[in-house]
Amino acid sequence: MSQFDFLIRNGFVVTAQGINKADVSIAGEKISEVSREITADADEVIDASGKYVLPGIIDPHTHPVYLDDLKGLSRTAAHGGITTVIHYAYAKPGNELLEVIDNYKEDGEARSYLDFGLHGGLFDAENQAEDVPKAVEMGVNSFKMFMTYAKLGWMTDDYQLMRTMDIIAEAGGMGMVHAENGLATDYLQDKYNDKGLDPVETFLSTRPARLEAEAINRAISMAKVAGCPIYIPHLSAKAGVEVVEQAKRDGYPVFGETCPQYLTLTSDRVLSDGPLAKIGPPLREQKDQDGLWEGLRSGTIETIASDHAPKPKKSGDDFFDAPFGSPQVETMLALAYDGGVNRGKLTLPQLVERMSTNAAKIFGLYPEKGSLKEGSDADLVIFDPEMVHTIENETQHSNAYYTLYEGKECLGKPVSTFQRGKRLLDEGELHVEPGNGKFLETEIDH
Repeated sequence: MSQFDFLIRNGFVVTAQGINKADVSIAGEKISEVSREITADADEVIDASGKYVLPGIIDPHTHPVYLDDLKGLSRTAAHGGITTVIHYAYAKPGNELLEVIDNYKEDGEARSYLDFGLHGGLFDAENQAEDVPKAVEMGVNSFKMFMTYAKLGWMTDDYQLMRTMDIIAEAGGMGMVHAENGLATDYLQDKYNDKGLDPVETFLSTRPARLEAEAINRAISMAKVAGCPIYIPHLSAKAGVEVVEQAKRDGYPVFGETCPQYLTLTSDRVLSDGPLAKIGPPLREQKDQDGLWEGLRSGTIETIASDHAPKPKKSGDDFFDAPFGSPQVETMLALAYDGGVNRGKLTLPQLVERMSTNAAKIFGLYPEKGSLKEGSDADLVIFDPEMVHTIENETQHSNAYYTLYEGKECLGKPVSTFQRGKRLLDEGELHVEPGNGKFLETEIDH
């Protein structure tokens, strides 16, 4: 009987600390050894010559409630080199938070291809915040509120935001906010609509970067008063990065996240693609994109996540009525590698840290996830840096009708992945069944 189930040989093992040529052995669900040359027998030996071996990619920002459900989202994520996802369990007004969490957990354990954790999504914080302590006991420790979308009835006002941050802090969790000044942006939208101006041309003006930065500052200020760690998802603006940077200099536990769409696209795509490129916060200017890359390089922004939210819309739809969101998860790793590493904006170890290790540490999954150490879960990605491929909607595995990257050529692609010692993906084919995924309890210690 072989000592190992798998032996991955001759690859370049990449961690947040650096790149080393090494072999990786897998026994059961765990990494057994990482060293320069492993000579023991294995049931299967994989030659990774010329390829990188990365810890499994973690996407901490996914929405399995639109065109891709918990099963479908995990399928398209797996094809993009993702091994762990953290979904937003959205409790809409009238929903019970604990019931929603139970339903997501049950559905995910039955149908997810990938291991998954959950964030609580509070659309009605006034009536849902009291359940936060029980949610923490269930292994859900991060809770998102909306400072925007007032017209939809989803905005958390400052009173409830302060109150909910206080409750979260006492329960040992972490706050999260969609940070845009909702009432101010609604006014600007009304102003331009009343003038009869084209909503596509004025979209960026109705949701300016300064109002994202203002909301981030306000949320951090309340979190400071409450003693609540805070995570800012989908940073899109340089001005927002500067607010987060200042809070970090002040020594406060605030964490920043950005997304591949903000790192690779700018607002001109709204003019060309219309509703398909309507996302919130919006695509911004080149200076904002440059500021995001600098924030990633400096460590002000800790994570890259997809904000995968594919919704039913077409390019000819009415822009004002079209929903926010786009498919992102399957293309995330390839775009971040091509746009970051290939263009000298991030080193490969930095990319691994921001797409795997940091998320594992922030949400209490490390070192089981986000690591290539002996005893860690055998979640890993074999990545071919020389593979040229073109992104096309017809080759994606999302149920979305489109991709914002149609026809984009990328250099570098994940070719094989493992999760907890099982071959997950190889040469474009999934090797596990729905229900392979395990629910992961998160933990906040900041």
